Amino acid sequence: MTILRIKTFFKSLFFHIWAGLPKSSKKQILERFEICSGGCEMYDNTGSICMACGCNVNTKKVFLNKLAWADQECPLGKWQKINNAN
Repeated sequence: MTILRIKTFFKSLFFHIWAGLPKSSKKQILERFEICSGGCEMYDNTGSICMACGCNVNTKKVFLNKLAWADQECPLGKWQKINNAN
């Protein structure tokens, strides 16, 4: 799982940089987090990690948080890219 997580993270990071590092607003991060933590079977509450893609998912607006990257989407289709990111 660790190798897959690293591979997926760097792939997401590459596309995030390529897109110009678009950021989600705090409200958008909270909306995405509610979807993940509110019953998604792939959300690991202990590590705040999506077990489907291996990315960090939390409520902080930080660089290493997939929810804060407006150009990213849930690998399970539960939330989409944000086109009007702040």
